[in-house]
Amino acid sequence: MIQYDVIASHPLNHQFTVRLTIPHPSPVGQKLSLPTWIPGSYMIRDFARHIIELKAYADFSTKAQEIAVEKHNSDTWQIAKHQGPLCIEYSVYAFDTSVRGSYLDDEQAFFNPCSMLLMVHDQEDKPCQVILSAPAIAGSEKWRVATMLTPADAKPWGYGTYQAANYDELIDKPVQIGQFELLEFEALGIPHAIAITGQHHGDVKRLVADVKKVCETQLQLFEKPYPFNRYLFLLQLRKDSYGGLEHRDSTALQIPKEYMPESADIASPTNNYMMLLGLFSHEYFHAWNVKRIKPQSFMPYVLTRKAYTKQLWAFEGITSYYDDLALVRSKVISLEQYLDLISRNVTKLLRNPGRKKQTILDASFDAWIKFYQPNENTVNAQVSYYLKGSIIALAIDLALRIQTNQQASLDTIMNHLWHEYGQTDTGVPEGKIESMIIALGGEPLKDLLKQALYTTDDLDLTTLLAPFGLILSLRQAQASDDLGGKKTAVTLVKGAHLGAVINKNQGKVMVAQVLANTSASQAGLSAGDEIVAIDHHKVDIDSYEKILKNTKPNQKITIHVFRLDKLKILEAELSELPLDTVEITLKSTLTEAEKNALAAWLGGV
Repeated sequence: MIQYDVIASHPLNHQFTVRLTIPHPSPVGQKLSLPTWIPGSYMIRDFARHIIELKAYADFSTKAQEIAVEKHNSDTWQIAKHQGPLCIEYSVYAFDTSVRGSYLDDEQAFFNPCSMLLMVHDQEDKPCQVILSAPAIAGSEKWRVATMLTPADAKPWGYGTYQAANYDELIDKPVQIGQFELLEFEALGIPHAIAITGQHHGDVKRLVADVKKVCETQLQLFEKPYPFNRYLFLLQLRKDSYGGLEHRDSTALQIPKEYMPESADIASPTNNYMMLLGLFSHEYFHAWNVKRIKPQSFMPYVLTRKAYTKQLWAFEGITSYYDDLALVRSKVISLEQYLDLISRNVTKLLRNPGRKKQTILDASFDAWIKFYQPNENTVNAQVSYYLKGSIIALAIDLALRIQTNQQASLDTIMNHLWHEYGQTDTGVPEGKIESMIIALGGEPLKDLLKQALYTTDDLDLTTLLAPFGLILSLRQAQASDDLGGKKTAVTLVKGAHLGAVINKNQGKVMVAQVLANTSASQAGLSAGDEIVAIDHHKVDIDSYEKILKNTKPNQKITIHVFRLDKLKILEAELSELPLDTVEITLKSTLTEAEKNALAAWLGGV
C-alpha cells in the first residue's frame, strides 16, 4: 500500500513535510508527478511550484542510501532504478488561503491532497494510506481532524491513519486540522457534519436547521440511490473571502464571519446569510452535477493537461440556478426574497457589456484562459458561465413547464442525467443536454437554446415569467449600491451616467473598470486612473457621488486624473442612467392557472 506521512513540520514557516513510501516501485525507475489543476477549478495552477527539495532514499531511518532524482518537467520527477521499497521526502510551502491549495500556520492546517501528495505513475489504482499527526507546537494536541478519508486506525475526528481506495479517491478528500466547531445532523437518515474553523457569534442552531432543509430538498429532487453515505462541510471563516470547491462527499467553503446567521435574523434572513446558504446549496448540488454527472472530456480526469468542454454553462450554470431555487423550495427564504435574488442576477448580467461579445459556449470553452484570470477589461469582453448559465437554466425550466403543461421541467432533465450518466459513471457527450431538452420541449426549446447558447442576444424573460404570475420591470438604479430587486427608496435618484466602476480606496476615487460604449470610455478614462478633480474642484468618494447625482444627461464635465503619476485632463459628456436594474414582482391577483404553475415550479413538482 502506498503511504503518505503528512507532517506539519514547520507551522511558523508554513511548511509541510511529506514522506512517501512506495513498497514496489517500477523496476525501470519510478516516475512521480503532481496535478497541475484541481477538479472544479479550471485553470492550470502548477501546484508543483510549492515543492521544496525532493529527495529519494532506500530507507527513511538512516537516509544512508540516497537515490538519484531527475526533474523531467515542471511537475514530474524520475527516480533512478531501485530494488526494494522507495522512500521519497519533500517539503511543501503551504500559504494558499483559498479552498484549492494548502495552508499551514500555528493555528490550523488545511490541504487538498491534489495540491500536495505526489501521484505514483502506473500505480494510481493502488490503495493509499495517509498518516496525520499533531504538529510539534503547543496546543496542537487539542486539534482535531475533519476529512472524508476513511479512518484506518484513527478515531473519529482524530489524528492517525486514514486510507483511500486509489489516488483518484485520495485527491478528492480535503483535510482540515485544528480547533473547529463541529455541528452534526442527519438529512433523510444520512449523517452530515459542518466543521467551522474561525471565531464567530452566529446562531449555529439556525444554520444547522436551514442547511438540513436545503440538503433534504436536493436529496428529494434526485431521489434514491443517494450518492454518498456521509457528507462533510468544511467551513472556514476568512475575512474578504467567499467561495467553495466541490468534492464527491464533502466541500470546502469560505465566508466572512459576518455571513453567519444572527438570532435576530429568524424572521428574515439577511442578504449575507442568504449568500452563505446559497454557497452551501451550490456545492452540495455539485455532488450530483459535476462530481458524478460530468462532461465526457472529464472521464477520466487527466490532471496534467486542460480538459475542454463547452458544457460548463450546464454544469456550473444549472448548479447556480438550483442553489437559490433550493432555498425557496425548502422554505428557508420567502418567495419575495427569491424573486429579489433572480432580479439581482439578471441585473448583474445586464450591467455586463461582455455578454454581447462572448457566447456562453465560448465562455465555457475558454474558462482555462479567461474566467479564472480576470482583468480590468473582463467586464467588456467576457460573460460568466455561472451567471448567464443560471439565467439560461431559469429560462429552460420555465419554457419546459409552459410547453408541457408542467409535465416536464429542468427537474426532469436532471433526474434523467443522474440515472443515465451519474449512476452509470458515464460522461455526458457534448450537445447531449441540448438534445434532451429539445426532445422534451420541441421546436420552441430548440429556438430558445439556439438563442441562449449560440448567440449573444438577451433572453425574453418577461414572456417566460408571465404564466407564473410574475412581472419583470426595468428601472434606473436608485443609488450606486442598488443591485436590483425590490425598491428601497420612494423616488428614484436623479443624475447622469459616467460608466466608470469606482474602487473606494482609502477615500481616493480610483477607476477599477471602464464600461464599453459609455461616457467614460469615450472620454478616454482608463482602469487605474485616480480621479482627483471634476470641473476643477477636488473630489473624494463622497463628493464624487454627489456630483454625479446632481448632474444632468448631456452635461459636459472636465475630469482631472493621475495616470502613472502624470496629470491628464479629459472631457466627458454624461448620458442618461441606463435602464439596467431589474425588479421581478408578483401580480396583485393571480389566476388559478398562475397559482398552480407557481406552486409546481417553486414547490418542486
